[in-house]
Amino acid sequence: MFGSLRFLLAYLVILSHLVGSEYVAHFGFYAVRGFFVISGLMMTAALNEVYHFDGARFWINRALRLLPPYYLICALTLAAIALAPGPAAHYLKFWRGVPDAGDLLINLAVLPLQFPYGSFRFVPPFWSVAIEIDMYLLLFLFVSRRIGWALIAMAAGLSFQLACICDTINWSFDYFTAPSAVFPFAVGAVLYFLRQSGRWMASPRAAGCAFAAWIVNMVAGGTVLPASHIFGPGYLIDTLCFAVVVSGLSGLSPQTFGPVVERVDRTLGEWSYFAFLGHWLAGLLVASIFFNGDWRGWTLLLAVTPVVLAASAVLARLNQILVEPLRSRVRSSYRSYGPAAPAPAPGVTLPGLGAVAETSAN
Repeated sequence: MFGSLRFLLAYLVILSHLVGSEYVAHFGFYAVRGFFVISGLMMTAALNEVYHFDGARFWINRALRLLPPYYLICALTLAAIALAPGPAAHYLKFWRGVPDAGDLLINLAVLPLQFPYGSFRFVPPFWSVAIEIDMYLLLFLFVSRRIGWALIAMAAGLSFQLACICDTINWSFDYFTAPSAVFPFAVGAVLYFLRQSGRWMASPRAAGCAFAAWIVNMVAGGTVLPASHIFGPGYLIDTLCFAVVVSGLSGLSPQTFGPVVERVDRTLGEWSYFAFLGHWLAGLLVASIFFNGDWRGWTLLLAVTPVVLAASAVLARLNQILVEPLRSRVRSSYRSYGPAAPAPAPGVTLPGLGAVAETSAN
């Protein structure tokens, strides 16, 4: 059921951006953390069960997954800005002016965040794609190879988060930088090893309760609880609750709920990355045509939603036709060799996550 969950997270990011309310901004912050936990689990599964740490094929497949959709949205954004520079500049600060050579390098190379950002971004959330690449490298080199390394990374990431909270370090440093992603990615990796060894996996009931707690924690911040909770304890509670959700879902298959649910889940998972990348562009289109001067709000969000769904469906279909056959060819070469995935504890039978990871994860 990770496809549906990932689409929900993508939609929370869209909501936090397009509504324009200070209160809902942290919905996107918490959703991105959820993405990172899922990626930590899924990429650790893929590295162990599908690629067996063959770096060339892993990186080729990751590039095919992340970059073609990203570059397509970049091209569409560039065309929109060229056709309507005034509305684009008014709509989003990152679309003002003309990108220079440095901006082009940073955007098109998807340089990690330790490099200068530049003032122009084709895809505003491209920083999270850059961090994904950073974390894939960390997972490949150390974290996903054994649980000991994953636990060390988790402890280091947690220490960084606590230092940021206790020392009231700038929020941007605690959220937009690669070190901030170490904790949720490592948590996802630890969940994989615990699951595969049979040591621990959350029950569906525990996952449901954790999901409810995750929602309550997110909604309460800034209303029942002060804003300081959002960027302090709530930030860690978000990750811990979501870890239980991800652990519980890792033991479920969409097939359990029938072919219709399985298909819907897979489809939503395929749409989620395109919705995440393209929602700002869809917002500009809808706001320019139907909401002259009304660039944010709940009404805009409702109007943009069907546009995002339709565009995501079309782009995902194109991706299935043009890109997925290449990725399948890379994956298929692993089925004839390589060591087996880690064996579960005696009496424990768990379905593999590797294939799911490579067909659904960002």
